[in-house]
Amino acid sequence: RRGLIDSQGIEDLQMAALDKVEKELKKPLLRNDKKGIALLTAEFDKINQKLGIRKEELPKYEEQLELKIAKAQLEELKKDALEAMETQKKREEFKDEEMPTVKSLDIRNFI
Repeated sequence: RRGLIDSQGIEDLQMAALDKVEKELKKPLLRNDKKGIALLTAEFDKINQKLGIRKEELPKYEEQLELKIAKAQLEELKKDALEAMETQKKREEFKDEEMPTVKSLDIRNFI
């Protein structure tokens, strides 16, 4: 979840729904509590309806989210690689070597 932005405040709505269900049940919600999970799912459906999210569109949203996560991970890898390259560049034994470009290190160039 790191780095993901909840621009619509959905997480707060979901936590409020969970609190509401737990108050109705008068105990914490457990995964094996079929009645409680059904109540929570109904609350989530209400939230989705309020936000205009249809159940059929959820896989599309999930795919978009996975793509965002993958892009963020790639950016993190790129940053780490550049940082490592800069560190190596500063070492005495590598002073006379030329710094490779990030694009030249693309895995597709070696396949």
